[in-house]
Amino acid sequence: MSDTTCTVFEPERALVLVVQLPEQSDLEVRYSLDEMRELLKTADIEMVGELIQKRDHVTRAFYMGTGKTEEIALAAKEAGANLIVADDELTALQIKTIEEAAGVPVCDRTSIILDIFARHASTREGKLQVEVASMHYQLLHLVGGYENLSRQRGGIGVKGPGETKLETDRRVIKNRLKKLREELEKSVQDRELQSRRRQGGFNTVFSLVGYTNAGKSTLLNKLTGSDVKICDGLFTTLDPTARRLEFASGRWGILSDTVGFIRKLPHSLVRAFRATLENATAADVLLIVCDISDERYLERLAAVEEVLTEIGASSSERLYLFNKIDKAPVVSVETILETYPGALFVSAKTGAGLDLLTKKLEEIIARRYVPMQLLLPSKSDLVKEIMQSAIVKSQEWGQGTVKVDAEVPEKMRARLENYIIEP
Repeated sequence: MSDTTCTVFEPERALVLVVQLPEQSDLEVRYSLDEMRELLKTADIEMVGELIQKRDHVTRAFYMGTGKTEEIALAAKEAGANLIVADDELTALQIKTIEEAAGVPVCDRTSIILDIFARHASTREGKLQVEVASMHYQLLHLVGGYENLSRQRGGIGVKGPGETKLETDRRVIKNRLKKLREELEKSVQDRELQSRRRQGGFNTVFSLVGYTNAGKSTLLNKLTGSDVKICDGLFTTLDPTARRLEFASGRWGILSDTVGFIRKLPHSLVRAFRATLENATAADVLLIVCDISDERYLERLAAVEEVLTEIGASSSERLYLFNKIDKAPVVSVETILETYPGALFVSAKTGAGLDLLTKKLEEIIARRYVPMQLLLPSKSDLVKEIMQSAIVKSQEWGQGTVKVDAEVPEKMRARLENYIIEP
């Protein structure tokens, strides 16, 4: 009987490094550390310690000062850490400097987020977007790894083996990035085509946006009766999800979910997920979801606004939804309404406030319908589109024509101008 070898992987335990710059308050640093703890938890890493240093600025080679860098190894040993994580994106030289000083693997906030994204991407498009961001990250962090080889042989015009290796790796990554971006562009185009066909292209589109883990997917499920997978963690929704939102009046719209936002969201991820985030830019109305039980709600709303501005969606119509009222709110309803008039308060978990939200959404949709009387060729594709998207009050079929009295989505008006029956 042969012996079976079982490999036991040591759990990852992280010491977190934080540099506090002059413009950052102690409270901001504490919030950032709390968020890093949640990120690490989602990545199955235990945060076992922290090391904070106040600095005027960070240099390209040293994330922390030289004196503090020497303390990292001792702090990691005392905490029992086998991984060091910085709460910012590091340069390749910063990673190398800390690893040499501490003798422990080092990663940064961006690489942790990338790892979480890689775990949760389920569709081909989502996986492509994660790989694009990962390859871009690798490209930025190539230098350093071969620096010790770069001058081993030479003379003017002769490249050392390190330089050759570095340039080869850069070329491989750039070629891979180009191929990935082409695949991603095709995938996005295919999805947008399918989405337009499914949505009819004329109905009101609402997009749920907000900080990660604010409850957007739960709201989507409650409002549409769908069963999008819900997980308690950060970045559990990466792939664009859209569902039909129907009302008793016969009107309907589209409700879409988006990837959650976060402070210090790496620009490479914003670029890679721009196609997903563009669901927000294309929406008629943004439903900005915020966790009312989170004492950092103002900071998190500010982070959402920052990303919306970056993707060009800052001027869209919006409705603020303060979720999780089943928990203890950190601020009164009156206080929130002073800053966000018209905001609604709901619990996606218990259903509280959803009737009022549904009524509000239908009012928004109703504003986007116009009454029209039309005389159309019976074989026109427009007839089918009207039957699918409009609220038809009556229809009279004649010889080669059909007279329709309907409430029609405003988006269809331009295409129907030539068929309007004048009073």
